[in-house]
Amino acid sequence: MTARPAVVALLTDFDVERTASGQRFVHRDGRPFTAAETELINSATDEDMRAAASELAAAPERLASVLMPYVRKAAEETGDDEPPAGAGGEPPGGAS
Repeated sequence: MTARPAVVALLTDFDVERTASGQRFVHRDGRPFTAAETELINSATDEDMRAAASELAAAPERLASVLMPYVRKAAEETGDDEPPAGAGGEPPGGAS
């Protein structure tokens, strides 16, 4: 079975929006997925996901923008919002 272009397109153009009752899929521009789009993305196969991952890997800035909210949230939850001493880009022992 080959990847389905419509599913790959949805997989590369989605975000998850938190709602009072849980979460829902939305497009990157904030439009909610239609019932048909939600059904289609829920039917994604391994081939669809691999094809979407390949497209996203080809656009690292997109991947970073998708992952950054989750990275920030994880950092906040673990208290890692401040870099450890010595990780600020200065060489060990201070500036030269």
